[in-house]
Amino acid sequence: MDDRRLTSFLQDLVRIDSTPAREEAITHRIVDEMKHLDFDEAHVDGAGNAVGRIGTGHPAVLIDCHIDTIPLHQVDRWKHPPLAAEIADGRMYGLGTCDMKASAAASVYGAARLKRAHAGAPGTVFVVCSIAEEMMEGAALAATVEQCEPDMAIIGEPSDLKLCVGQRGRAKIEVQVTGRGSHAGHPEVGINAAERMAEYIGAAARLEHPTDDKLGPRILTCIDVKSEPYPSVSMVPPLCTARFDCRFGRGETPDSLLEMMRGLSSVWSGLAEPPGLDCHLYLTEFVANRRHFSLPEFAAAWYTDPSSPIVGACLAGLADAEIDPVTSTYGFCTNGSLTAGTLGIPTVGFGIAREQEAHTVDEWVSLDSLYHGTRGYTAIVQRLLGLDVARAYAAR
Repeated sequence: MDDRRLTSFLQDLVRIDSTPAREEAITHRIVDEMKHLDFDEAHVDGAGNAVGRIGTGHPAVLIDCHIDTIPLHQVDRWKHPPLAAEIADGRMYGLGTCDMKASAAASVYGAARLKRAHAGAPGTVFVVCSIAEEMMEGAALAATVEQCEPDMAIIGEPSDLKLCVGQRGRAKIEVQVTGRGSHAGHPEVGINAAERMAEYIGAAARLEHPTDDKLGPRILTCIDVKSEPYPSVSMVPPLCTARFDCRFGRGETPDSLLEMMRGLSSVWSGLAEPPGLDCHLYLTEFVANRRHFSLPEFAAAWYTDPSSPIVGACLAGLADAEIDPVTSTYGFCTNGSLTAGTLGIPTVGFGIAREQEAHTVDEWVSLDSLYHGTRGYTAIVQRLLGLDVARAYAAR
């Protein structure tokens, strides 16, 4: 089992188109590799995720790396073809190299190396290469986690080989302003929903936000706006819809965020006839592995205490692998919103490549980080399997 085969495996993954709803081929390729590496079990489960198992019993560690990518984008600007997995100057280029096929390949090989070095040791490692994370964090992973029943989870999102202990949550909030349509020649007869929405968006931009001392400030960003009818023909629009992306710290709930959004209606307090306002979580709908998903876009924030047993074991593992044992937090949202934020499973993040390279033109990963990260997964999991889970997490 050498670095050349690991590199070739990652190239295979990058060359397979796994944009949204096209993940089936890559999950089967991963299962084939798991079988080649002598995993105790490997299959594509009912949720469409590639799942490999090594060992039995507790403690049980689940490593999750999503293998779907964002859609192909700005193809004319790529110097290296997005699906070619070209290697140049010690880097591999391609869509999904950073986010996060490098971590998927490294987790598969890291777990396999652990088995060869410690065959018969107690505990279970589940390596999950999950689908549809770019569509909605945790949606397609939930059934797999329920089946595996892990004691601990590692999220493989890119972390530059640092140990991430948390992230802000994410919500997509839809706001509808209802006015009254009229002829554009007589605007005073109507209530212009687009103009009222512009005032609302301005108020949202001026809103002051709290800061989570571990995860950073809450952020509210308007990401799109549409008035109806569109295109308008000499008509004051009676309806305008905007969507906002909100990143937030611990303690926020759907109710607290919607209360914040409704409060912005005070911008119209001086109007004789204010417009109608409706705020709700955006309902995302998508198909993955022939399954239809429909759920509100709310992913909880999470934070794992750096003094906790799981963090201590992982930092010791990094030191074993001669990786600087440093903690950090993610700037984006991950499937940890499910494992830690919703289910309360002790969770950390460890991944290959830099977070800043995700979703960029000429996305890349260094081969050195791929090899070091693979050894990091082996060492981290080895340390985690040595924990007395019942004692360490009895109060969780």
